[in-house]
Amino acid sequence: MSKGLELRLEIQPGIVRARGLQATGQTPEMLAARKAAAAVQEPAAPPVLSMEVAPWPAEHKRRVLRELAAHPGELYELLQGQLSARLARLKLLPAEEELAAAVYEQGAGTADRTALLKLLKQRLTEEPLLALSLRGLGKEELLAGVFGLWAEADNGEEGNPKPETSGLLAAELARLERKGPAANSGEWLAEAAAEGSLHQPGPLFHEIAARPFPVSPVVAEPTEDWASLLPQTPGAADGLALIMREVAEAAARRAAGLNKL
Repeated sequence: MSKGLELRLEIQPGIVRARGLQATGQTPEMLAARKAAAAVQEPAAPPVLSMEVAPWPAEHKRRVLRELAAHPGELYELLQGQLSARLARLKLLPAEEELAAAVYEQGAGTADRTALLKLLKQRLTEEPLLALSLRGLGKEELLAGVFGLWAEADNGEEGNPKPETSGLLAAELARLERKGPAANSGEWLAEAAAEGSLHQPGPLFHEIAARPFPVSPVVAEPTEDWASLLPQTPGAADGLALIMREVAEAAARRAAGLNKL
């Protein structure tokens, strides 16, 4: 029975049930021989393995999410079915004691047990997202967590806070960042990367609309120490401020003219 086994997995957080089925793709002669053999004897039940693993506690999940958020290339590889050495060190795959504690249903011989366990380890290694689900970290929670961490970093909520920005553009960007859960954008980015369609517009593209340009744009005053940079030019800061104001006013006049077209 163990020769040519295929696995059918049922995975829930903390437990996996693996059923061994005869591999498909056999020749008509092989199928005819199996049918003839089944007619004279009762076919054997497929071997079944059940194994419990320890789901990750919340803090360990958070650590894994932080690691993947800091290494986006490994997140992409994970979504492509590649297990990185970093995830392996974080105890993603079942430990030896968990494998040794697997339970087999009656009828599974020694060869079947060995084959089932080998196939299960191979399947979880080749499809690490299944191993993550077994540890209690599904794909949806994974993407929501990683992209949530990226959003927090962009907003200055982790590490050193970023300086506040001003102006209509900054306010609009902040509004777009707050709109909707990070998970939706994260899922779109991950799927777009997998499909090679990152060049296509995202889900918020159609929400972009023309807005009137301010008649009197607010221009921030230069904050750099121009006196130290250009000690021989005492009016450098005033000159720069004047240039910035004139450019902003010229842009406002040009925008007003375009609105009339």
